[in-house]
Amino acid sequence: AKSPEVKSRKKRSYKEEQEWQGIEAKILAAESAAAQLEAEIHAPESLKRGAEIPAKLAALESKKQEIERLYARWAE
Repeated sequence: AKSPEVKSRKKRSYKEEQEWQGIEAKILAAESAAAQLEAEIHAPESLKRGAEIPAKLAALESKKQEIERLYARWAE
């Protein structure tokens, strides 16, 4: 008999298994890109290029959403 703590999981399809195998690398890449954007936004020389900041902030927000989506998918 199965212990009540063990969740029954449906078996992943081949495509889902392939996605799951690569998701950690995608998360790490997205986190790295987000960190790079944050560094660029907070760099003193970014004040000289103030017109670029809104686009970088939008890109950063997009990366953060992607990271959340990837973590949620990984937890499934």
